[in-house]
Amino acid sequence: MQILSLNILLCTLCGIWRPIKWSSVYVHFLYSLFTCFVLFMEYFYWCTQMLDLIFTVNNVDEFVANSIYFITLIAVACKCIVLITRRDAIINLIQILLKAPCKPQNEEEIAIQTKFDVLIRTWSLRYIYLVIGSATSIIIGSIFNMRQGQLPTRVWIPWDLNTPLIFWIMSIQQILSVIFGSIINLGTETLIFGFLLQTCAQLEIFENRIYKLINNKAVRFLGGSQSKMNKSDLEISNIIQHHITVYNYAKLVNVTFNPVLFVQFFVSTLVICTCVYYISTRVRMTETGSLVMFTVCMFVEIFIFCWAGNEVMLKSMIVRESIYHTNWPLISVNEKKELMMIMMRSTIPIKFTSSFLITLSLQSYSNVSDVTVFAIKTNTVILQCFRF
Repeated sequence: MQILSLNILLCTLCGIWRPIKWSSVYVHFLYSLFTCFVLFMEYFYWCTQMLDLIFTVNNVDEFVANSIYFITLIAVACKCIVLITRRDAIINLIQILLKAPCKPQNEEEIAIQTKFDVLIRTWSLRYIYLVIGSATSIIIGSIFNMRQGQLPTRVWIPWDLNTPLIFWIMSIQQILSVIFGSIINLGTETLIFGFLLQTCAQLEIFENRIYKLINNKAVRFLGGSQSKMNKSDLEISNIIQHHITVYNYAKLVNVTFNPVLFVQFFVSTLVICTCVYYISTRVRMTETGSLVMFTVCMFVEIFIFCWAGNEVMLKSMIVRESIYHTNWPLISVNEKKELMMIMMRSTIPIKFTSSFLITLSLQSYSNVSDVTVFAIKTNTVILQCFRF
């Protein structure tokens, strides 16, 4: 069984995830060169934009226009660092899902796992189509700029751009940086989204196991066979271990990707405010077409994380209700106590946080939207004051 194969493939295509099965030293070396090439392009693009903001920008409008992609590249850089430096932790997450007690054990559990795998893949593909549309609009705008003798985006470099060779090298480098940056965003965001929803899959498998276990235990308890009772004790121990493993898995996911979530919320909020203000001050659609798609992508980035985190939180809270609606009155007192411990633990929902500031939930998404509207109004007033 493969977990998150599409999402991992995207990370492989952009050079930040070497497949686990690649064991050849020669292949390792070639892929490491590819990774260094991608990182060099992204960081060089980020540095030249930063230098442009420092040395070239002369007014607020230019600063707003040039800072949009610069801020986005900060998130891209963070995602590259996290996936490369925390590779072992991510592999551990995959191994947890592929081994007992998380591995599906019968047809019903396989059906549950398949349902969530299809859900993750479906929404990942939809998000891929959206980002492809946004990246395509940016590239088309870049080509129009190149035909007019301008770079796709403003940067500061210590070379003469009037030299055709330097101009074309820089133009191609910027377009490749946009393409690889888009794939990096796609790979990391859909991968985190997949890991979040895998928590829901494990909780649903846990509910299925405990429902079947309690029903079987009720029949065994009425039968009264000692050997069957011993087998029953072993089964409920496995159930408890699975519940603990799910919580530990969720904690590990949060710890591993916490920097990405924090930077993504911070960057997306800034970019959304900047894009909406810039769009509102422009009349021609040709100036803002690509930014409209880019802004939509930023909103969707935050939404998929908040929606997935909200689903996990709700799913973890209904575990105790699922246990209550089983045939628990027919089991022994000791087993009721064990179930009570599981129910008490389920009163504390699984929460994914962006640092210590934001909990991934639909309420947080609503709050971010409110902050964005407030920031846009504030920026408009401040910028108008600067102009006067």
